[in-house]
Amino acid sequence: MSTLPLTGRALRWLLLSALLSVVPGIGAARAETPAAAPAAAAAPFAVSGWKPQRPNGTDVTFFLCEDAKCGPGSKVSYRLYPPNTTMTIEQFRASQEQTIKLLDRRVPGQTTTILGVDGDKGTGVPRVFRVRRLKVAPDGTREYQVSGVLFGVKGSASLISSADSEKGSTTNFAQFAVPVLVLLGLPPRQ
Repeated sequence: MSTLPLTGRALRWLLLSALLSVVPGIGAARAETPAAAPAAAAAPFAVSGWKPQRPNGTDVTFFLCEDAKCGPGSKVSYRLYPPNTTMTIEQFRASQEQTIKLLDRRVPGQTTTILGVDGDKGTGVPRVFRVRRLKVAPDGTREYQVSGVLFGVKGSASLISSADSEKGSTTNFAQFAVPVLVLLGLPPRQ
């Protein structure tokens, strides 16, 4: 058992997750494709191989994969929220059960399965909760999703990655988690 402070454990978990993202079996949530025509990119950071888009009238930033490394057709999106958002891993897990019911109700014949839920048990920041899901469309098309909530000093964010492989969705999620956590503000070093 580690004796690192919660902040150290959370950062270590995030980095370990990024390193392990190449292991099959990790992944879960869907980045929705923007319905409106994309406006000029307004993302506060860039990720190689990804094209940022911010549809008019939304506060969600979308990234579409344009490189073989991230899996063409893969999507990542995030939305920032104000500080002091509280949630426990148990609340997150319960919310995911409701989310899959809503996702499946939207598309008759679709089935969404939770593959796993993980995250930090504490309440300090930074903190990350993540769910891996598999969505099977009525035509049999599979989409792997990783959806998470990230908590930082300045606020929280939802981060969603989808791809046609579990490895792809997990790797893409990990690639964006670090810059989004930086946007949320990391606690000062002690």
